[in-house]
Amino acid sequence: MASSLDSKRSIGKKMVIACDGTWQNSDQGYDDSVFAPPAAQIPSNVTRIVRAIKHKDDDGIPQVVFYQRGVGANGGEEDKIVGGATGVGLSEHVREAYGFLANNFDPESQEALNDVSKPIDEIVLLGFSRGAFTARAISSLVSDVGVLTRAGMESFWGVFGDWMKQNVEGRQSEWFESRFGRKVSFTDPVYRQTLIEHGITRWPMPIRAVGVWDTVGSLGIPLPFHAENVKEFSFVNTKVAVHVQHAFQALGLDEHRRLFTPTLWEWPTNDQNLKKLKQCWFPGVHSNIGGSYPDAGISNITLAWMISQFEESDGGILTFDPIYLDWLQDLNNEYYIKQAQPIRPWALSKIYDSAPHTTVKGIVAGLSPVVRTPGRYHVVNDKTGLGTNIPLKNTCEFIHPSVRIRMDSGGLGTEEDSKHVSEVSHLLNAAKGLVGLNWNLNKYSSPALKNYELVESVGVQNGTTGAGGVVWKAKDGSEGLPEEELGRTEIRLLKRSVDMASKLQG
Repeated sequence: MASSLDSKRSIGKKMVIACDGTWQNSDQGYDDSVFAPPAAQIPSNVTRIVRAIKHKDDDGIPQVVFYQRGVGANGGEEDKIVGGATGVGLSEHVREAYGFLANNFDPESQEALNDVSKPIDEIVLLGFSRGAFTARAISSLVSDVGVLTRAGMESFWGVFGDWMKQNVEGRQSEWFESRFGRKVSFTDPVYRQTLIEHGITRWPMPIRAVGVWDTVGSLGIPLPFHAENVKEFSFVNTKVAVHVQHAFQALGLDEHRRLFTPTLWEWPTNDQNLKKLKQCWFPGVHSNIGGSYPDAGISNITLAWMISQFEESDGGILTFDPIYLDWLQDLNNEYYIKQAQPIRPWALSKIYDSAPHTTVKGIVAGLSPVVRTPGRYHVVNDKTGLGTNIPLKNTCEFIHPSVRIRMDSGGLGTEEDSKHVSEVSHLLNAAKGLVGLNWNLNKYSSPALKNYELVESVGVQNGTTGAGGVVWKAKDGSEGLPEEELGRTEIRLLKRSVDMASKLQG
């Protein structure tokens, strides 16, 4: 018998919730950071993918987007510093995005949701950095409690509080007990069924996809800043939420700030709904992956990869405007021309130093650097938010072909902005190289892959399409990481990149 999770049910509209990274605010359009003079803000990949989504898909189904600025982007200096560092405002962002979903999701009632002859809206969640955690938290909230009805939103604060405090000793289900006069654990199905019977929520509904760029910290918060209000989210961590059908994550190999440990997914134990999990590693640091650097070459590659996942999975999840993607590529070529630089080929764009030694902020952020470890991350304790010694399983990790091409083509390691490079900075970069970190201007060779060796089958050594025999083999005999295969949009933009560079450079 068909259900509300039936993939063959007709679609009403596609609801896309896009949560931007820390300090990112495309509603405002300029950056008034406390760390630099006001300037036009460079958009992240969350902003750019939102702008690329067509109003309707190829079948005429509306694609409705809700964009949410990043934590710490409200405009005030206090908000930037406190919100950016500690996650203050995180719960507000989860509530705000969820509220949009609840107020606009159809069917409006449980009865209509159960009627499979009626169309159902699809839910897609996107995010970068802190916004990636917000997207993942919303996927957990919807999987756990469903989407509250409009009348049920009067009780949202209480339900949300019970959800958020489900692992806080002595605080579980406080609202439910006060409302219904009995103590029921939030994780007990009776809790959710009671909400359904009182018309407060609708459940279950599928989450068609979650796509994120570089979730960091065990809760999406840089590790030392886990304030008490953030610890209450500790149960939202490594497993894909149970009603998510597709989960995609782009990750940076070369981010070395200790505070920016990536949070990977693993395939959930109850995997009846998940159809596809893919996590792909790219050359670059945190904001190379999620965007917002002047040289957007690497973030263009991660954007094209994410779009390919949405276009080619399960018959197509979202539809995008190829003209806008072409314009983004041209815009980056114009950046090189304005900088009087040669146009850098595909995969060879600038990898920024995320902790440059030219500022106090950079020096502090770069203390005790940590090499990322693809294929070797561990389970996070769902009560404390801290890591364990239990390896993640079934993470479905891949290495993007741009890594191999960058290495084979003599691409550079990380670079500082040339206007800030000093003799002291060069010396510090040289010191990094001496201790084996290689975050300098030498030929690119990511320390994150030091435990792997590239194995290529005959006929692919000069190719760029990936997969088909290319594997990063683990030196210790553990499971290796296959090379990702390029999608149609990636191949089109790669070919266009080569052709356009040839024309512009004569």
